[in-house]
Amino acid sequence: MPLKYWLVASLIFLIPTAIYAQNKELEIVWPVVKNEALQPGKSAIYGTFIQRLGFSSGGNPQDIILRHDSSGRIYTMRVKGTFKSAKENFFCFHLPSGKYTLLQYYWTKSKWYGGLVLLEPIAKNVNFDEAKQLSDKGELSEERLQRYTFILLPNTLHYMGTWHFETATVSFTDDKQQLDEKVAKMYKRLSFPAAITTLPR
Repeated sequence: MPLKYWLVASLIFLIPTAIYAQNKELEIVWPVVKNEALQPGKSAIYGTFIQRLGFSSGGNPQDIILRHDSSGRIYTMRVKGTFKSAKENFFCFHLPSGKYTLLQYYWTKSKWYGGLVLLEPIAKNVNFDEAKQLSDKGELSEERLQRYTFILLPNTLHYMGTWHFETATVSFTDDKQQLDEKVAKMYKRLSFPAAITTLPR
């Protein structure tokens, strides 16, 4: 097998290790399986994630890192699976109820030698390119970033919108009706029409 493919494979398995190295308390959120119902006492979220790259993502996974504010627990959600090249990806996860803050976008840009791992802050007031410039100058701090947040209710399904990460400037749009029609037959134990629209703000 060519060296570059070994490097890509290595990166796929090293990504979780790299995240854990930065935060040892980080917890992986596993996707809802197709025959699964809403878990008692928990919230469920779903939506569409549009990744930064399409086929040039090299089949590398992509993750969103978020914080449960009241407990301080940090979670990671795999919004684009390994070896998937689709630009748009459906996601559906169970999470504890409460207020959340979106923290970082973790993705890999495919290179001839394997891949370049990028960890971008998710913020309203600066895009990744601006954040990198501020960071290089030593002017970027957590206090300076205006974060996106959302609140999840217990025993409730939340529609989270279409997450636009295809550019360095993040945004969220409401495309609930179109998505509900696509996924209703696949997830028959979740009532998508009854879901509450909860876009990060």
